Amino acid sequence: MKIITLISVILTVLTVVSTMICGLWIRANNITDPSSLSFHRTMGIVSVVCCIITAVLVIILLRKL
Repeated sequence: MKIITLISVILTVLTVVSTMICGLWIRANNITDPSSLSFHRTMGIVSVVCCIITAVLVIILLRKL
């Protein structure tokens, strides 16, 4: 369970950082291309889902301690 939680934490951190970098790049370059915005929106949704999954796994792990 610890390994799954660790993998989930790493995946969450990577998706959140990727979403932030992508968003800052879009903002800095004033990108209005729908495909770029769609990709960023998808990354944001994936980040939120990963955060929820990670939070549930951490809660389960802490209850077992």
